[in-house]
Amino acid sequence: MADDRQFGGRVSITIGSQRYTPTEADITLDVANITREGKANQDGSACFTAKPKLFKADIKFRDNSGINWNEAMRQSSINVTIEEEDNDRTHLFTNAGFTGDPKLNVSDGSIDGVTIEGPQYQKI
Repeated sequence: MADDRQFGGRVSITIGSQRYTPTEADITLDVANITREGKANQDGSACFTAKPKLFKADIKFRDNSGINWNEAMRQSSINVTIEEEDNDRTHLFTNAGFTGDPKLNVSDGSIDGVTIEGPQYQKI
């Protein structure tokens, strides 16, 4: 059972049926598919606008993770599972895709600049 007071620890990422290695960097999830903006009308009263967006995961990968980024960026649909192994939490992105521009940092062996975005997200 997940302890909602515990965070951090080991994380694994599975894309399709292949497990990959994230870096030690933070993994950040956008867990809402709407963004709201507050504005002021000419008389000073508030108004709010809403705009749909995709669910998103920002992840840095290791260059030795085995991902062929040239092929990965061409995939039209991927299913991604992010497991918080020590916290018994799982995050599912369904019918997602890679977005952005993968960049290799040769100093620390990380791949940055790519995100996972999709229309369906579930935390279990």
